[in-house]
Amino acid sequence: MAATVGILWSVMGGAHAAENAPHLAPATMRATGLDGKARLLPLRASRATVLVFLLSDCPVCNRYAPEIQRLEADYRRQGVDIDVVYEDSDLTRTQALRHAKAYGLTCGLLYDPAHMLARQAGAGSVPEAVVLSSDGAALYHGRIDDRFQHFGMANPAPAHRDLRSALDSVLTGAPVAVTQTPVVGCVIPKD
Repeated sequence: MAATVGILWSVMGGAHAAENAPHLAPATMRATGLDGKARLLPLRASRATVLVFLLSDCPVCNRYAPEIQRLEADYRRQGVDIDVVYEDSDLTRTQALRHAKAYGLTCGLLYDPAHMLARQAGAGSVPEAVVLSSDGAALYHGRIDDRFQHFGMANPAPAHRDLRSALDSVLTGAPVAVTQTPVVGCVIPKD
């Protein structure tokens, strides 16, 4: 429902992300899991924390569910914590859990219907990824990859895997070369 109202074309999504992108994330952000338990982010024990913001009814987000799971499987054993953040205003925890199960999302699942975490992280669109260092610095902000050039138009395979490139840089101690990319998807509601 929210996604059908908030569809963005990539240039607009990029401008929105640039406008809201944090130059320095708060050192600590509060989050709530779908289990109702409070968490502090980023996880200090992790080499990096990735927040992937999504709306359950956004078709672009749902197309990325398998890649989010591959990212989680590939980077968890390297000390990276990957969390999906449900931004739907009208989605219950039970519905979010049902969505996660239907799409095979077994990574961390956070619930942000009031969009507090999205505002703190500077996320305005979905599926938007934010990579935080263990001390809370925002290292990357943007798309997962460039498979979608425009809403509704997907390439068979991405040419640039931006989130993976950022994580690989973080893990090797190199600076992230591209710290921000445009997001093609849906707008996080401002309610």
